[in-house]
Amino acid sequence: MPDLARLVANDLERARDALVAKLAVYRSGRGVRVTVVFDGRGTGAPQPRPPGGIEVVFSRAPQTADAKIKNMLALEKSPRSWTVVSSDNSIVRYVRDYGAKTIPSAEFAEKLGMGIPNLGPNRPFSQDAPMSRAEVAEWEEFFRRGRQDRDSRQ
Repeated sequence: MPDLARLVANDLERARDALVAKLAVYRSGRGVRVTVVFDGRGTGAPQPRPPGGIEVVFSRAPQTADAKIKNMLALEKSPRSWTVVSSDNSIVRYVRDYGAKTIPSAEFAEKLGMGIPNLGPNRPFSQDAPMSRAEVAEWEEFFRRGRQDRDSRQ
């Protein structure tokens, strides 16, 4: 996802927030559970739970996100209900051994991109369904807390 790749180089936290926001849009109206696993956070500060029903999990050093995903799947009671997005061959093989489905990262990125406009200067945002006041308040609180957490670490 080129728009997120550019962000990763400059502001990893903002890139993560942008991905979570895209996942929330993808999830809305689908009735599916979405968990995103990131490599370690580098700080023990608690992260506010993002809105939109997205669960964010961080691996703890020295564990990688891939190892965390494998561990989560191994502990899952019904792994066949999982779909894991990855293009890493070792993850794909491991996931399939547990009977779960996989989607290549590039294919899933295309799905994310379809429902989310690529905003630029003077480009209007058109949305399928407007967010409720409660959803707006939830997002505002998420970003307010995130800013406070970052400010307190500096």
